[in-house]
Amino acid sequence: ASFSDMRCLFSSVLQALSDMYRNNSMDKGLAVAFLAGLFLFLSCGETEVLPKEGWTDEAHAALEELITECGRNGNDRDCRPYAVFDFDNTTIVNDISMTLMIWQAENMRYAFSPDEAFDAFTAWIPDLDQVLEGPEMTAREIAEDMVKDYRSVRTMMEEGMSLEDIRQEDAWKDFRAKLLALNEGIENSCSYETWCLWMPALFTGMSYAELQEATRESVDCWLGTGKIWNETWTSPDGKVSTTVRKGLVIPERSKNLYKALKDNGIEVYVCSASLEVIVEVLACGDRYGLGLEPENVFGIRLADKEKVGGRFEDGYPGTFLEGKVDCIRRFIAPLHGGQDPVLVAGDSSGDYAMLTSFGGMKAGLIIDCGKGGKIGELVRKAEDDSRYIVQPQGY
Repeated sequence: ASFSDMRCLFSSVLQALSDMYRNNSMDKGLAVAFLAGLFLFLSCGETEVLPKEGWTDEAHAALEELITECGRNGNDRDCRPYAVFDFDNTTIVNDISMTLMIWQAENMRYAFSPDEAFDAFTAWIPDLDQVLEGPEMTAREIAEDMVKDYRSVRTMMEEGMSLEDIRQEDAWKDFRAKLLALNEGIENSCSYETWCLWMPALFTGMSYAELQEATRESVDCWLGTGKIWNETWTSPDGKVSTTVRKGLVIPERSKNLYKALKDNGIEVYVCSASLEVIVEVLACGDRYGLGLEPENVFGIRLADKEKVGGRFEDGYPGTFLEGKVDCIRRFIAPLHGGQDPVLVAGDSSGDYAMLTSFGGMKAGLIIDCGKGGKIGELVRKAEDDSRYIVQPQGY
């Protein structure tokens, strides 16, 4: 049995002895001796700072050392150390925005009319006639096909056709394939800022409460599968074919690490390139086990606070690439006396800046998804730089 199992066993014995002592059914001298021995036993031995589950030996040892070294008690937030985590593919496995996009297409959960569809599908794309890398079509061509499909599917829905039957129709199959092909083309051919503004346009007409409810349904759907898998969506006309990654997992190691940090006086924050209101659903929802407060979640914020869409909030950085560093320095560090985070965690080149910009950072945790680019370089650098902890993603 493990030491923790033995502690549980002897705790039960301790309770039984205490009851016997109070009921005068055991010699008091013997009871005192037993109680003293048990107290000494339960007070000794190593206390597990972070459960080992899900971590490599090296990552677990480094994180426990960090928590032990940097953790502190007390309620003075100005002096409290803090950690900053990316969310998608760092805290969770898969991307909360992309899984929502897939769920939305599969359930036709949109709030705009067919007449508004072209503007929603092409929002913020700077050149609609540029041939997009991946689909090898222009955004205009893809969006025009999507509008036709969208109008057809909406008519089917209004006529009372079931979603199950709609999913057998070519219009629906073409719509979902071309939506994801358009997404791929924007990612490959436009700036990251363009994608961060385009994606929320798919929620045009929704309030933030409606968006969070849709997100909750999406999260519950994907978490319920307990796995991650790929599907290929090909349009019936054969023009586009895209691989989509389905499923969502919250690794126990993430829940345990968040809890261990907080239990040891290290504040935990998320800084994500996904919409803040989407991330809050999963990061702050009681039933999901991450246990953050909304004020500890930072992500993309839009200017319009009534309906989803529009530009970024004025005076607030886009929380991607170098914008994550700006967000931490302007909005998180001042809550902690201007200190740098002791731990930063990320998985992609989008997190490279925040993993390398803080001189006071004690450790950088890289969730290794096998990506190249700058994050791949940092994974290789970790072999010679003890500040970096590399953990294979898995789940």
